[in-house]
Amino acid sequence: MDKVEQKFLKAVRDFNLIPEGSKIVVGFSGGVDSTVLTFLLKEFQNFLSIKGITLVHVNHQLRATALRDENFCIQWAKKLSLPIVVKRVNVSLLAKEKKLSLEEAGRLARYRIFEEIRTQTKSDLIATAHHADDLIETQLLFYTRGSGLEGLEGFSPKEGLIIRPLFYLTKEELYQYARKKNIPFVEDETNLDTKIARNLIRHKVVPQLKQINPSLEDSAIRLYRILSEENLFWEKHINELLKKVVQNNAISVSLFKELTVAEQRRLLKKLFPSLGFNLLEQVREFVLSNKPFLELDKHLTLQRKANNILIGEEFKTCPPYSYQLPIPGEVFIKETNTLIRASVVEKIDPQELKNKSPSVEYFQLEPIPEFLIIRNRREGDKFIPFGRKKPVKLKEFFIKQKIPLQERNCIPLVVYENQILWVVGIRRSALFGVLDTNKKLLRLEKLNTTNDG
Repeated sequence: MDKVEQKFLKAVRDFNLIPEGSKIVVGFSGGVDSTVLTFLLKEFQNFLSIKGITLVHVNHQLRATALRDENFCIQWAKKLSLPIVVKRVNVSLLAKEKKLSLEEAGRLARYRIFEEIRTQTKSDLIATAHHADDLIETQLLFYTRGSGLEGLEGFSPKEGLIIRPLFYLTKEELYQYARKKNIPFVEDETNLDTKIARNLIRHKVVPQLKQINPSLEDSAIRLYRILSEENLFWEKHINELLKKVVQNNAISVSLFKELTVAEQRRLLKKLFPSLGFNLLEQVREFVLSNKPFLELDKHLTLQRKANNILIGEEFKTCPPYSYQLPIPGEVFIKETNTLIRASVVEKIDPQELKNKSPSVEYFQLEPIPEFLIIRNRREGDKFIPFGRKKPVKLKEFFIKQKIPLQERNCIPLVVYENQILWVVGIRRSALFGVLDTNKKLLRLEKLNTTNDG
């Protein structure tokens, strides 16, 4: 078996990317990465017990060669005897409407369409062709921004329903495999534009680093493994510290001083997620000082009282916001840097439902609506927490859950017909619970947007 094939299968096995009987939607641009991915999935379809493969090509209508790429993708799908869906999107117009860069608008359009086709074809997964070189570039991009460990981790081989089976493979290995197997592909000339930061890193920085370390891709994967485990540890540790150090919207100065600098920074980042590094350092220095008062801006005031730092009642990290979440589809909440994705699943394994992540919830709505509302809290909000029968005031729920005051205005709420379905990442409503795992369900997921995908 070829080395590329071995690495492909190893990633599938190591990260449990493709459960037996899966149906997969593949993001297919026609470049060497996605063309090799489609070839490998088709080649090992029976071996991996893949029930179905559907290719999806999104024409951004940005380049003169876009139609050439579209036609190539159609012909390649025909050669592999795979179904293909082609969608054309005016990305320039979308970017203007959403006030996004072309790259951000293109990504938003692609993943929205991938999810739409996944639902229509009743598929289980979305496969993208990100590989080890992409991981290097993502890690370096976050490094140049002075990111913490979360950014330096890069992206994961599996995020929700999105899988990246080429995670262990390098770009050069993909080129070599394409030549060996006579796999055709197209080149996107915009990938050569070094005015784009990622391309500059790809063409100028990475080749220099590979002179120092020819096995740079292996190092990037090792860094991902180390940091993903580190970040998981820190997340649990800081949540425990928060319960001790922060009580009734006040920081205990004596307990805060006992923490290491790393713990102090992470705790403050958890408390004030909308603040950047420099402002967080000002807060940290204030807590450690003897100054009586700190006002960073109109939204954040801190006051010293005895052994505590009181967080001002007027503190609001987020202004009122409201978004429409299409089903299927996703919405980016810029106020909280959060992505909420909605999809429809035909059924779910009861064990998977039991072991799901806190960032995922399932609802049995009949019929499933065309959209939901995502907003932050409003005066007088109530909801019925899972496990309860009567509604409670959202404000009282936050207090009981010890949610810091400064976080409460930021937390997204999923709303259906003026009823709160989910306090995102914290507690679902008792409404529309899953009574039959063999029936069609609405799946909602909160995604980590620091990762490139």
